Amino acid sequence: MRKFLWFILKMLYVVVIFAIVGGSAGLMGYHFVKHWQSTEPRTSYKDTVVKPLHNDFSFHTSLLGYSFIRKSVQEYQEENTKDAIVIPGLYGAKTMRSGVKDICTNMVPQSICIAEDYLLIGAYCKTGQHYSVIYVLDKDTNEYLNTIILPARYHVGGLAYDRVNKRLWVSAHDKRAQVNAISYYRLMMYSYDRYKKPIKFDSVNDLYSIPRNSFLAYYNSSLYIGYFQVKDRSVLQKFDIDNSTGELVKVNSAKYQESYHGKLPPTCVMPSNVSIINSKAQGVAFSKYRMFVTESYGVTESKLATFSILTDDIENQVYTNDNAISVIELPQKLEQVTVDGDDMYSIYESAAYAYRYYSFPSIDRVIKMKTDDVIRHGVDKDVFERIKASEDAASSEANETVIER
Repeated sequence: MRKFLWFILKMLYVVVIFAIVGGSAGLMGYHFVKHWQSTEPRTSYKDTVVKPLHNDFSFHTSLLGYSFIRKSVQEYQEENTKDAIVIPGLYGAKTMRSGVKDICTNMVPQSICIAEDYLLIGAYCKTGQHYSVIYVLDKDTNEYLNTIILPARYHVGGLAYDRVNKRLWVSAHDKRAQVNAISYYRLMMYSYDRYKKPIKFDSVNDLYSIPRNSFLAYYNSSLYIGYFQVKDRSVLQKFDIDNSTGELVKVNSAKYQESYHGKLPPTCVMPSNVSIINSKAQGVAFSKYRMFVTESYGVTESKLATFSILTDDIENQVYTNDNAISVIELPQKLEQVTVDGDDMYSIYESAAYAYRYYSFPSIDRVIKMKTDDVIRHGVDKDVFERIKASEDAASSEANETVIER
C-alpha cells in the first residue's frame, strides 16, 4: 500500500512539474510574442530597405509542405531571369512619426494591387507609432521605386485600382470606416524628399453601412468592401462608381435615417448589394468570371477559395467554402491577392518583425501564381474545360451584341 501511495505521489509530482514548466514556457512565449509585436529593433538605415530575409535555398525548403505554391515559385523562376519580388521594408521603411521623418522596423505588409505598370504594396506599423505606407515597384522588372507615406496610421487592409478613372482606392478609418482615393497622377508624382509631407487623398468617403473597411477590390465599375471577423461570417458590400466623375455613387439618405437613428448626412454612399463570405476573410479579388477570397487567422493554414460570380439580381449572395469551386490550403498569414490577366499576386504578413520568429514558413516575397492554375485546382479537367468553353462562348456572344448596337 505504501509503495502504491509513493507511486501516486511521484506521479503527481511529475504532473505538477510538467504543468509548471509548460505553463512557464507558455507564459514566456506569450511575453516574447507581445514583445515582438510592440517593439521595433534599432536600425542605422535611413531609407526603405529592399533585402530578403531568406536565401533561395532556405525559402524553397520552407515551402516543402505546400506543393501548389512551391510549384508556382519554381515555374516563375524558370520562366523569368529577373529576381524574385522581395517585399520592401521588412528591415526598415521610410515613413513619418508625429509629422517627422522616421524609419519603422516593424512594418506589416497587408495589401497588394496592380496599377498600370506598377505593383503596389500597402503596409502598416504594428506598434502604431508610424504612418502607413505604400511601396511602389516596377511590375516588369520588380525594381523598388518609391515609398508613399499615407496621412495616418491606417491598417491598409486593401488596395484597389480603378483603371477606368485611374484612381487608387485605399482602406482607411477615421472615427468610422472609410474608403479613400488617390489619383494615379498624384500617386506617380509623389516624393517625400520633395514635399516633406504625406500624400493627400483626392476623395474621402465615410462608410456608414459597414463597421470596418478591412479589405476591398475593384470589379466592373464597383468597389467590393468587406470586414474581418473571427467567429461570425464576414460581410462583403458592393459600392457603385459613377464613371462620369470617378466618385462613389451617393444616395439620398432619408430612407436609411431610421435605421441609423437620424445620424446620416443628407447624402452618403450606400451598398447596392450585400454578400455573405467566410469568417476570417482577409482579402477579395476578381478575374473575368471568378471571385477569389483569402482566409487566414493566427498560425493556422490559410485558404484561397474560388467562386463563380453571382448575378446582381441575386440579393444576399452567399460565397462560403461549401459552395466554392475550389479551396486551396496555403501557408499561414496570407492577406490580399490581386489578379492581373493570367497572373495572380499574393502577399503574406508572416515575414514582418512582429511575426517572423514564430511563423513557418515566413514568406518574404510576393508570390506570383497562374490564375488558371488557381481556378482549376482540385477541379476535374473535363469539367474545367466545359466551364471555360461555356464562359468563352458567353463572352463572344456579349461582344457580338455590343458590335451590333
